[in-house]
Amino acid sequence: MKTFSKKRWNQISLSLTILTGVGIATAQSALAATFTVAGYTWDSDNSVVGGSIVSGSQVINHFTASFLSGNSEIANRTVGAILGFDPDSSVNIGDVNNPAIPGTIDLNWGTGMSLTNAAGNDFVVYENGGWGRPEAYAVAIKKVGQSSFTQFRYEFSDGFETNVFATGFDLSDFGIGNEEAIDGIRITKLIPTDTVSGSDGQGFLGGSFNPQTGPWGGGSYTNDMFDPDATFVVALHKPKPVPEPTSALALLTFGAVTAAALQRKHQSKVKG
Repeated sequence: MKTFSKKRWNQISLSLTILTGVGIATAQSALAATFTVAGYTWDSDNSVVGGSIVSGSQVINHFTASFLSGNSEIANRTVGAILGFDPDSSVNIGDVNNPAIPGTIDLNWGTGMSLTNAAGNDFVVYENGGWGRPEAYAVAIKKVGQSSFTQFRYEFSDGFETNVFATGFDLSDFGIGNEEAIDGIRITKLIPTDTVSGSDGQGFLGGSFNPQTGPWGGGSYTNDMFDPDATFVVALHKPKPVPEPTSALALLTFGAVTAAALQRKHQSKVKG
């Protein structure tokens, strides 16, 4: 019966590890396309994929956005598509005909998936609108392991391209620590009586100041600007399963366990 030296078994173990690594690299190379829209670069595979209507009367709003053209995977991940409406559609949050009636939606990256707080902005929300007329909404997040969302935070849009405003959000601004993670996003429309915490017109809801449109608007919001059209929400780095290990770590473990089992079998035959 053919036997293998310890050196040979080490070579087999190394080969299994290399093959596992090749499999991981192959899977990672199959990521969806990368886009740069309104100043933010992201991988379409990192967009939200699930969600629900919490309150309000949401209606679809068909729109034109260049980054969706000819990209069915992205079109099928718009907020409209996720909430059960048509692909290539945004969603008017709340009652489009009554600025005083609130509305709220939840979004996520799928069951058991989370987004870790990294340096800088962590996700971006795209809202459909015309040049110089961003529409008012605020965002809350849910930390992994908690059942409730944070306070709602309103921030200025910081980019515009082809009928969509972009607003980047940093999880640190919501009180999420480094390497801590969230598993849900909540978006609510502002109503005319809402106020914010910052004297510049942005911040957490419930402060003493009127919200302002920021550099991409004309100053104060008017009643016809309280009907935000949620278009697309995407992470700026890769979401991860919760809890870990990830599938990649599982593959590495499989390779190591297989090599160890083979070596034990060999040693048993040699002793016998």
